[in-house]
Amino acid sequence: MNKDWFNGPVHDPNRSLNIVRMVVAFILSTHPIYALLHPVNIHGFGRFLESHYAPFGEGLAWAVILFQIVCSLALAAQRFVIPACIGNILVLVVGIALVHAPKWRTVGLPDGDHQPGAEFSVLLLACLLAILWAHRRKSAEELAPSGHAAPSARFALELVRIASASILIIHPIGGLKDPAGLNDLGLYFSSIGFPFGVQLVWGAMFLQIASSLALIARRFVIPACIGHTLVLVTGICLFHAPHWFVIGPNDVVGPGHEGIEYSTLLIGCFVSILLAYWPRRRRP
Repeated sequence: MNKDWFNGPVHDPNRSLNIVRMVVAFILSTHPIYALLHPVNIHGFGRFLESHYAPFGEGLAWAVILFQIVCSLALAAQRFVIPACIGNILVLVVGIALVHAPKWRTVGLPDGDHQPGAEFSVLLLACLLAILWAHRRKSAEELAPSGHAAPSARFALELVRIASASILIIHPIGGLKDPAGLNDLGLYFSSIGFPFGVQLVWGAMFLQIASSLALIARRFVIPACIGHTLVLVTGICLFHAPHWFVIGPNDVVGPGHEGIEYSTLLIGCFVSILLAYWPRRRRP
């Protein structure tokens, strides 16, 4: 494992990508580990695969679970990163094709529609592609003598920035299309002690839109990351905790009780971007 993954200057894209890598590896590992602790889920996964004409359904399910664990551990240990990214990408793409498509939203699903969509998996794919891109040319692009990060690391972090902002902006825009729902949420906020609950909810929607647009335009990046993180942390505290999963063991989470893993991934992305864009100290 790279013992220096959290070291280095705050504004180093390599450091930020290592944070993204560790967060993604942890999130991806929780699903197969949970499955190993609850084998009945693997049996159900096998039957699902058989229903989609996959041979040896339960054996294939076990192979996929073990494959995910190996890829996630390799990603966390920063060993065989490229094969680990490709392996996880294949699993996610198949999951989108078999389960999540054509639905998009994972959290905040409309009433009566509790099938998670593809957005969480798409963000994971974007992060894995960014890590893959940075490591693909790592041997040829070590830190330059001037101390500037390799172009591949900077490009990879920009991919994380654009993907996270573009995916998240869909939620507040969708919220603005349902004013009654936002007002009801605002009244709920007021009922639990928040002042000006309705105005607070509407303000949060516009804050998320403004923060996403700022990130996409690469303007006011640090305030935008802070704004998104504040909204996400509030959502975790009020709605999603203590559950973890947003996709997977619905027998634990249940419809309408989405967990925190998607928000955790987004927070990891925004924190990594914030650190990379943190102003450099001027030398005296």
